[in-house]
Amino acid sequence: MENFADLKSLCNYLEKTATDYKYSHQIGNLFQKLRDLKHKQNKSDEAEKSQWEVDFFNFMIEDGNLKPIFTGPNDKGEVVGYPFLDRFNDRTYKYLIERLDSTSNLLLNARYSHILWCSPKKHTKYAKMAVNSYLKLIKIYEAKDMKEPNEYYGLYVLKAVKNAYFIASQVKYKVDKIKSELRRLVNTFNFKSSSSFALRANLVELMLKSKGKFLNKDFLGFEKICWQISESLTKAGNIHGAIDMLKLGEKVEQKLGRRTHNWGKRIAESYETLMKQAEKGNNLASLTFCQFAIENYKKLKDKDKISELEKKYSELKNSMKMSEFKKEINLTELIKRYRKIAEKVVRDNPDKIIEVLMLDKNLLPKYKDMEKIAEEHSKQFVMQHLFPTEIIDQSGHLSQHFSDEEEKKYFSILQQYKWELELNKIYLINEIFFTAIRGNKLSIDILLDFLKRHSWFGKNISKKLSNNETIVYNWLNLIAPALHEYFFQMHRYFLNPANYPNLVLSIDSLVLKVEGLLRDICQFSGVTTFYMTNDSKGRNIVREKDIHALLYEAPIKRLFDEDDLLFLKFLLVEKAGYNLRHKVAHSLMLFQEYNVNYMHLLILALFRLGKYDFVKKEDATSHNSG
Repeated sequence: MENFADLKSLCNYLEKTATDYKYSHQIGNLFQKLRDLKHKQNKSDEAEKSQWEVDFFNFMIEDGNLKPIFTGPNDKGEVVGYPFLDRFNDRTYKYLIERLDSTSNLLLNARYSHILWCSPKKHTKYAKMAVNSYLKLIKIYEAKDMKEPNEYYGLYVLKAVKNAYFIASQVKYKVDKIKSELRRLVNTFNFKSSSSFALRANLVELMLKSKGKFLNKDFLGFEKICWQISESLTKAGNIHGAIDMLKLGEKVEQKLGRRTHNWGKRIAESYETLMKQAEKGNNLASLTFCQFAIENYKKLKDKDKISELEKKYSELKNSMKMSEFKKEINLTELIKRYRKIAEKVVRDNPDKIIEVLMLDKNLLPKYKDMEKIAEEHSKQFVMQHLFPTEIIDQSGHLSQHFSDEEEKKYFSILQQYKWELELNKIYLINEIFFTAIRGNKLSIDILLDFLKRHSWFGKNISKKLSNNETIVYNWLNLIAPALHEYFFQMHRYFLNPANYPNLVLSIDSLVLKVEGLLRDICQFSGVTTFYMTNDSKGRNIVREKDIHALLYEAPIKRLFDEDDLLFLKFLLVEKAGYNLRHKVAHSLMLFQEYNVNYMHLLILALFRLGKYDFVKKEDATSHNSG
């Protein structure tokens, strides 16, 4: 690294060489070295100015925005990072303006003016200066790319033109010129450059997403370029890149309203190629690519290919081997402790016992606790959170992806929820039920009487049918048979533990009844429970939303607290949870899976739904069940 004695000599050096540096932080490192020297010499003024320069060149500048190189929470939970504009003062900005006025180097001019445009000193003149500098930098980096196509100068062209575009759009300055530059780069940028694919893909995507700013004629010829690059990428073995380019070309043709290439077929064939490549070493990846190929052949209505690949999918699924990790945990002391807690709870009267089961927040994992643990684990086990997660169901099908940051965080929350429930909470829940039933503090009569008095399940509800007929019903009559069967099976089990409780009827019934309860809650609360669609002949029809759709309706977040909502999602619809509604509705559960854990959690789900009374007076004809 070059050594400089003072700021003047370093600034003079950068006037000639700044555009030769590949990364802005390399320039910042020069100033950092000078800063350290000035600290040793006790020259605080030059040390401070050098630090400002370090800050200027450590900003990431993307899509017209300034971003710190890192952010994160401190011990107090406050967001901290470096660098931030709010740490600059008037002296910093005065120095920055002086530097801008004194430089003729295009890279320095672009960076200094861009920072000022994003700062409290924001002025249109700085935006215009940045745009002009970026436009000139495009030509410089293009020339460098022609000389050294294997370097990454094309990416600097991409950054420069995107920064110019986003700033120009804000101030309505040279917009047409930059739009013309975007088209020129897509059409003529060096095809031999290692950045050819990335630059074109990004610019075409940018133009497609800029709704209303580009005319159809602006995209003429782009489809040929997308096809050409996809062919080149396929030959080079970059099938993923080829697929991205094919999808982009398909979007361009949709924009132009014409068809010149069979994009869908080539995409399907590309996924098939990936499937074959992955088959030897990674069955899970091969299964995924096979699934994508089938989806794309279905769009093409290629029945022969669909049939061929569905057979292949079954072969891959059946041959897939998943690693399993087991560790035995001694739960003796935990269960002893929970038995003592259960005995204490059951000393109270039946109403108080049921109120504990209905209202005690400590019986189930809490959303905030699971979120906190998930965030801590993402910091401690970084590698685990870098890669997407895929859920394989019990039939071996790939059923869900968790790939972006929000999805990965949610998967981690569900995973923590499952561990906390299975290694801790469920034992206390079971002990309370067992102890209460054995002690005659909980029975079918006690439970139904409580629900009649303290929930909306026992209210007679009026509902008008389409023929103007009014029917009256109440939910206590609908859920009572499942609960009655549960208590019968439990008493039978307590009399003879060899008679393991048969909970098939109870669980099947309650899972489906919970969906009905939730639908009624939504209707009482004004949440739409249906959607309009078309049948196979394009005619309008109306369908009821299933429980998965209902639990993800935005208004539901206002009806239930976050802990109850997470519990219901985990228990009933999440593939990374227990997903009971799907398993029951499609008969995917084996007899041994119908266990007391599920049953007790379903009763808790009833309690969680029952404690909210959404029934309006006009809906309820009586507070007494029939």
